Amino acid sequence: MKLKQRVVLLAILLVIFIFTKVFLIDNLDSSAANREDQRAFHRMMAGLRVELAPKLDHTLQSPWEIAAQWVVPREVYPEETPELGAIMHAMATKKIVKADVGYKGTQLKALLILEGGQKVVFKPKR
Repeated sequence: MKLKQRVVLLAILLVIFIFTKVFLIDNLDSSAANREDQRAFHRMMAGLRVELAPKLDHTLQSPWEIAAQWVVPREVYPEETPELGAIMHAMATKKIVKADVGYKGTQLKALLILEGGQKVVFKPKR
């Protein structure tokens, strides 16, 4: 067999292997463990749903005051937080007045100062 024929044959086999891997093997959800993992993931995501309603039903008027009362030594926010959507809405819609780079740690952080003087830290994913 000539070198050119071997290279063509190898290329065809490589394409068939990639096609099989991408379209057939990776899309099979046949294992019970995989299905159970998917069910657990969907249950977790259903528990994390947040209503992004800007309406606050709380005695405190500012979303920042509500969030400040959540912080305790073991958690930043409680597991059940109906006001979280309003606080996220406020963070998303307030105008950024000033931005700076976070100074502590090894990861990139942006310190943002919003309208009204509220400081927030943005930490992008890798």
